[in-house]
Amino acid sequence: MSGGAKTRSHTKRAAHQEHKEMDNSYQQRDSESVSAMLKDIKMELQTFRSESKQDMLKMREELRQDVRAELASLKAEVYQSISANTEKANSLERKLIEAETRIAEAETLNAAMKDALTKVMESYKSIQRKMTDLEGRTRRNNIRLYGLPEGAEGDSIPQFVEDLRKKALSLPHDISLRIQRAHRALTGKPGQNAPARSIILNFQEYIRKEDILKRAWAGKVVYKGQHILFDHDYATEVAQKRWEYGSIKRASKEQGVRFQTPLDKIRIHWDMGVRTYGSAREAAFERNIRY
Repeated sequence: MSGGAKTRSHTKRAAHQEHKEMDNSYQQRDSESVSAMLKDIKMELQTFRSESKQDMLKMREELRQDVRAELASLKAEVYQSISANTEKANSLERKLIEAETRIAEAETLNAAMKDALTKVMESYKSIQRKMTDLEGRTRRNNIRLYGLPEGAEGDSIPQFVEDLRKKALSLPHDISLRIQRAHRALTGKPGQNAPARSIILNFQEYIRKEDILKRAWAGKVVYKGQHILFDHDYATEVAQKRWEYGSIKRASKEQGVRFQTPLDKIRIHWDMGVRTYGSAREAAFERNIRY
């Protein structure tokens, strides 16, 4: 090898060695730089972890306090609500007890009033029966005449009755009628086409009144072309009930069914037997079933 070639070879080796040393130097500096960087990062991470831990502890404490405060507030609200509801429940219970007490008192009073009313109604019915009986007894000497036109009696009803006895009743002339009072029924004078008022005759003796009724009922009493009906002077309540039997009596006559009207009842002789009814409604119901 020539001297020039050796020199170039030596130079290359020197340059290569220098380059290698420089690379090693750079690598060492980079390694130290990375190590320093990692160390800084590690310190920052430790600092961040420490700060984060403190922040988390602080947040946890604040959260705990907030939760405690919320729970305390909720507890107070629940307690207040429970207290209010308890008070309302107690108030409602008191009102319920009061209402039950009043209802019980009202039921007791109602039962007492019902018993009292029942007794009053029983007393009223008893008094009504006695009054009807008393009214009937005060009228037992009376006779009512129906069918005589208004004014046909003239100025004196007793004189008209004497004339009626001679012409329509088969009474001996020597028998005195002994009429105490005689007048038309004490109601307003009827209109032109309305039924005439009945005439009421009051006799001194019950026997005389009964004798005249029997003779009048024995035949048909006609005076100046007018058919005159004789009947008892019934008490108002009895007369009302007998009037209600009117349609039943007319229907029975048309059907040929025998009947009787003892005071305020009606006795009907059905084909299957005799039955007595205390009201027109009861008798009408039975007749509708049979016919």
